[in-house]
Amino acid sequence: MIRFITLVFIFYSASSISQKFDDRWYWNINAGIVVPDDSLQFNDATYYDLRAGKSINEKWSYEIQLFTDEYDFDIDYGLKHRGIAINFLDINQEPLWKPYFLMGAGMIYHESPTESGTNMFLNIGVGGSWYFFGDNIRLRAEAVSRLDLNNTNLPGQDGFGDGIFTLGLTIPIGH
Repeated sequence: MIRFITLVFIFYSASSISQKFDDRWYWNINAGIVVPDDSLQFNDATYYDLRAGKSINEKWSYEIQLFTDEYDFDIDYGLKHRGIAINFLDINQEPLWKPYFLMGAGMIYHESPTESGTNMFLNIGVGGSWYFFGDNIRLRAEAVSRLDLNNTNLPGQDGFGDGIFTLGLTIPIGH
């Protein structure tokens, strides 16, 4: 009986170790470019975002995202976006580089010299992260399609999708 209890304890301990995931809050800072929808015909835009996130379980995480981007138009037109979103990440913890799928939604504010407004957008994307500095800081690469549900009088802005490509660092908070 003692052997059985010992084996059950060892099995449970081993399975709980393998099931362990990092449940700390983390910061993620990214920079990249936006490749506009073909209907917009603009230069690439610069893109920056800051995220705070936490794992829900071993498979799912969520993040609150704040972002800004600015389109150049080759004429310094100055279309700017700022927004907030919530993203859910379906993470594969098995490989060393932790690939994930991202789904999200949020609100985006656009501002140009002639018009401004707020509307909803949807995110869908893929990415991965790798340990960069020790066992804490991770390098993160991501490709996202942002569907802006914009319906304005600006040229080409009647609902469009942008490709967003970023690199960043993920830094856990705490021990």
